[in-house]
Amino acid sequence: MKKFILSLAVSLIFFQSTVFCQNGDPIANAISNLKILLTDHLSERAYLHFDRPYGCYVAGETVYFKAYVFMGERHEPTTLSNVLHVDLIDKNDVLLHTISLQLAGGTAWGDFLLPDTLPKGVYRVRAYTQWMRNAKDPNYFDQFLSVGTVNGVDRVAGNTAGGIKPDLQFFPEGGSLVAEVPSKVGFKAIGTNGLGINVKGIVVDNEHREVAKITSAHLGMGEFNFIPELGKTYQAMVAFADGSQYTIPLPAVQQKGITLAVNTDDPSKVSITIRANRPYYKENLNKKYELLIYRSGSLKRYSPVLDNSILGLDLPASGFPTGVLKVTLMSETGEPLNERLVFVQNPDLLNLSVSGSKPAYATRDSVGLNLSAKDKDGSPVNGSFSVSVVDESKILVNESEENSILSYMLLTSELKGRIEKPNFYFANVTGETRADLDMLMLSQGYRRFDWKELENGIPAQAGAAFSPEKSLDISGYLKTKSGDPVPNCVVTLIPQGVNGGAPQVQTTDNAGEFRFANIFVATGMKFILKAQTPASKKLVLTIDKAAAGPAITPADPRDTKYNATADILASLQNNPGQGLPTASNNVTSMVINPEKMSAAPSKYNYRSSNIGGPGHADFVVHGDQFKNIPTLSSGLQGILPGVVFNGGVAYLNTSMTVSKGGQQANPMLIMIDGTNMRAGYNVDILNPAEVETVELLKDANAAIYGIEGGQGVMVITTRRTYADLQAISKEMSPGIFSIAPAGFYKAREFYVPKYDAQSNGVKAADNRTTIFWKPDLITDSAGNASFNYINADEKGTYRVEIQGTDSSGNIGIQVFRYKVE
Repeated sequence: MKKFILSLAVSLIFFQSTVFCQNGDPIANAISNLKILLTDHLSERAYLHFDRPYGCYVAGETVYFKAYVFMGERHEPTTLSNVLHVDLIDKNDVLLHTISLQLAGGTAWGDFLLPDTLPKGVYRVRAYTQWMRNAKDPNYFDQFLSVGTVNGVDRVAGNTAGGIKPDLQFFPEGGSLVAEVPSKVGFKAIGTNGLGINVKGIVVDNEHREVAKITSAHLGMGEFNFIPELGKTYQAMVAFADGSQYTIPLPAVQQKGITLAVNTDDPSKVSITIRANRPYYKENLNKKYELLIYRSGSLKRYSPVLDNSILGLDLPASGFPTGVLKVTLMSETGEPLNERLVFVQNPDLLNLSVSGSKPAYATRDSVGLNLSAKDKDGSPVNGSFSVSVVDESKILVNESEENSILSYMLLTSELKGRIEKPNFYFANVTGETRADLDMLMLSQGYRRFDWKELENGIPAQAGAAFSPEKSLDISGYLKTKSGDPVPNCVVTLIPQGVNGGAPQVQTTDNAGEFRFANIFVATGMKFILKAQTPASKKLVLTIDKAAAGPAITPADPRDTKYNATADILASLQNNPGQGLPTASNNVTSMVINPEKMSAAPSKYNYRSSNIGGPGHADFVVHGDQFKNIPTLSSGLQGILPGVVFNGGVAYLNTSMTVSKGGQQANPMLIMIDGTNMRAGYNVDILNPAEVETVELLKDANAAIYGIEGGQGVMVITTRRTYADLQAISKEMSPGIFSIAPAGFYKAREFYVPKYDAQSNGVKAADNRTTIFWKPDLITDSAGNASFNYINADEKGTYRVEIQGTDSSGNIGIQVFRYKVE
């Protein structure tokens, strides 16, 4: 084998792009277009770290998560988008709820509260930025959650695949089998459920002579070696784990061709071998080829000459960052001939270590842990991390099944197709896992770009129909009562509250439209909008609703299989009143659109967004009773027993507290279509014609809303026919409107029972599954951070997991376990 050397200087494609811009050179054009794609059209990817390493919850619990959003090929924390959208989607691919998170340094955190009326099944959390929507094949983040129920109703049928046969696919290294050239062939056996299945068998030629044996090594994957012969065909005779037997043909053998092999068995180097069979070698003797090696924004270009039938090149693996390496062999005219993906694993990730003050702890003991974060050179790093602690006495964590920041950012999001158990390749790296990962690389396609497409210009996905969102806007239009637009009208937006910011001024256009850009809007935040028009002119203000998100694509059936672990958690669940973080005692905002969920059957035939379901209210008023009145409060005054209104704010007659200053009324909690509008919300912002039902909850019925429901709860459900209308605000006085646009979601704090460890102050059982969740752990300049929490009542093993990134996009994960005795 002849070793070849580069004939063109290795270059980072981010620099010296003029080196490649040669007229008539298709490869140079492709490289130049790649530079444009990766620099002018930076991609974004989002990863969500959840409070549990397994996607299993119980209806009534809260799903906590931290979002990490990266940009570009080097995975730096994004500076493009400041807004991340996170959706909760049901098993029928229907959007249940969406929240907008404000990114800072590429991170944010949020949560979804799962109502205890939520049907059992598989749900999906999707995260994306508007900028991601420009891609031809958008790479949104998806995480599937199995949600059980305490009462065990709504049993989920398992996925079936009747009539589907097991399948066996073959992947010759480099892309093709070439006669008389030693070939490595990867294979993947897939069962009727779409997952990997064990397979055994032999490969025979057309004369039924055995040439190789087939035995799967990991998740139905494996490889074998043989030398195809001229004029022969090959087939595999195999038996699958389910007992079925099949004969499957191998790809046809090229009688004349060239192959590419890449070997990483030695972790210190990447060995590349190019082989041409005799007919091809004679025909292409001394022709020049192009070998392109791409990883993470860096391209190495070599120009070997075919002056030997076997050419080789060894490169130090340390020259590439950890991740997928794409190696492509092209003809001199730019025709891709062979391609191979390999995965380079180097010790260049963040080095995280966790230490505790003692080897074991007691139940309800205070735990203090310390994090140390260093880079590959051992220098301390300042980074942003999230901490999850779970009780493994309930559910033993299978780390191979986990979707970690390493497996997602370095593997899953880089490749086409579904990756089964991606974290297996990162949880405990050994020679065996490296070999299994290489088998995976043989069978996957690269997601980001295709060389052939780049030769002809920038790929279609580089178009930018959506701009990066920097903030939320408040927009709408003014019209007269008769429907005529109000042009050239000065409108002033005045935030309410001490931290609302300064007023802003805009002028309506000829259509009466206006837009206030770069506004910070928190959920439930109120504004006054003042229009400078004659007092005699009655106005109608319409606020635009948030733009719809991307279409929800059907989920892969392999991801929608219900995980029975959620049933185990449900069986261990205490009564919600005993202190668990459930919908009954820890509510700050509801998440489910009542039109999109199926609540428990009830004899009360009316629509309700009450998390207790219809029929669990002290009094119900239907919209037909007040739809023609000017304000909602005036229509409800005297109808809702024991409720009084003051300036549109509702109070219970019994919600009086006595202080030194005398009696003081406490306003009721207002819930609108499942959204917590907080106590003190002015219900007159709503158009009475849009309201279908108003429910009054007191005492026991209000207890499901926790402490906030202590002064009574008013649950307002709007009409179906108004579901898609824009928010119309009624004029409070001439030219003055009160508005409460949708804003950035404010995450709730993780709920931990309040007690003193020494006095054992809580008598109720404390059997949290998620023991602790902290999304905002920041290391200092010395790379250190510490955190504290309280153990639950269960003895056994507790698992601490920390994931995160530094400011340069270096990522890392660390798992730490300790005993509770």
